[in-house]
Amino acid sequence: MVYGSGAPLWGKNGESLISQQDQHYNSTLNNRGSYQQQGGSNYQPPLSSGVVYAEQQTHIMEDSMRKQYETEGIAQTVLSQMTTQRQQLQGANDNVWEMREATEKAKRELMDLQVKWRAKKRRLQMIIAVLIVIDFLLFIRLIQCGGSFFCRRRW
Repeated sequence: MVYGSGAPLWGKNGESLISQQDQHYNSTLNNRGSYQQQGGSNYQPPLSSGVVYAEQQTHIMEDSMRKQYETEGIAQTVLSQMTTQRQQLQGANDNVWEMREATEKAKRELMDLQVKWRAKKRRLQMIIAVLIVIDFLLFIRLIQCGGSFFCRRRW
């Protein structure tokens, strides 16, 4: 093979890699010319791998419809999952709200318990103060009576 001879370098023994069917299709395209020049009666739909053009288009439409149904199914699944997630989020939101209410209720109860505890503490402090005063008075009496609880002396 000589450079510029027109023979492809990748073919074997000068053969082209283009199949005979592709050559037939290319020659049909080149010989057809314009559809306006030949008239409507000579029109031949293009052949593709032995399948008529209409059948090829039918397969394309069937494939498109199959993909559409598959896509609709996936969309429905996604929508269902999103609905489930929405319900889960609403449930979680409700749980959080209930937890906040329970926390507020517990806070109020703790405040009430604290108020009660302080009131009891003050009451106990008052009792202690009264007992201290009584103990102090009894101590003074013991001193006045000379160590005896009962004084013999009369006023």
